[in-house]
Amino acid sequence: MVEERNCKICSKPFIANKYRPNQEICSSVECQYQRQLKNMTHWRRRNPNYFKYKEMHDASWKETCRQRSLEWRRKHKEYLKLYREAHKERHRNYMREYMREYRKKKKREMDKK
Repeated sequence: MVEERNCKICSKPFIANKYRPNQEICSSVECQYQRQLKNMTHWRRRNPNYFKYKEMHDASWKETCRQRSLEWRRKHKEYLKLYREAHKERHRNYMREYMREYRKKKKREMDKK
């Protein structure tokens, strides 16, 4: 018997995949994206120093990563423009939240001084 469930993100009804009977999130792209973000956030919260090991032990590592990133961006200028255009609203919301957090952090640092 096939059981219909409601998605925990969008609350729309869906039928779980037969290979994943405990599925709680529907298969829509946006819901899967939100699920992945939530999982990454949860994982990073449990493993806060995972990406900092090399950074702490090798002074040149951070600069190497930065240079590699800058080089990729220089070679793929159009990619970022096209991506932002295609995902304008998501990017706008992300930047809005990012700047809010950034300003809060800066304000806390200024208040400490």
